[in-house]
Amino acid sequence: MVGILEIREGKGRGPRAEGCALLDLPCLRAEIPAPPGLSPARLARRVDKGARLLARAGVRRVVTAAEFPWWEVLYSRGLRPVEPEDFCQALAVPLALAALERCGVPPRQGTVVLSGPRVNRALLRTAEGLCPMVRRLSIDVPDGGAALADWLWREFGAAMADPEAGKRADVDLRFGPAGGGGRVELDLYGPRPELGGFVLRPPKGLEAGGLDRLAVLALLWEEGRLDLEKIRILPS
Repeated sequence: MVGILEIREGKGRGPRAEGCALLDLPCLRAEIPAPPGLSPARLARRVDKGARLLARAGVRRVVTAAEFPWWEVLYSRGLRPVEPEDFCQALAVPLALAALERCGVPPRQGTVVLSGPRVNRALLRTAEGLCPMVRRLSIDVPDGGAALADWLWREFGAAMADPEAGKRADVDLRFGPAGGGGRVELDLYGPRPELGGFVLRPPKGLEAGGLDRLAVLALLWEEGRLDLEKIRILPS
């Protein structure tokens, strides 16, 4: 089960947990009352109590507000965040197209580089999706990149480019801590992906409230409650 932990301004004796749902996905919500004047130390103890309530109920992953300063408390109770990396990498193709549009470059004239330490499934899927769309695609990946570029050339006849050929890419999609550089750079990895000035908006009618929007979307996508096609990619 997934938990939700929220700090609520106002009076209250202590944390309480109750069932709720995110787009029909059952969750357990723990509310932490934070009356005016509550000291940081006492608030941290309340967060710890809420974390214990969730952990005892079988919760292992938790969604919080985006700027949540008590993750160490949650980690100590065996709770961890919903990681958005897979979700962001699954959106790599539409993110690249949105970045090209913002640069004023039609896809058929655009250059995209895929970078990272190694070829993974998401990078391969992105390469397959972009090859028929863009003018030039390069693979800047030390582990397996050359083999992937050769295969893409044979399979798609894509205009594969050497990432060191001197032409700066319009878009650099990074699947790990490495990069060839581009006019727009998107880090699609780690606990806080950097999406090059874009934000991912939920479909109309689905709002995250005060929760971390990216974590909520990633969770619903993982659980099969949300189609990628319904995600809106907008400038921040």
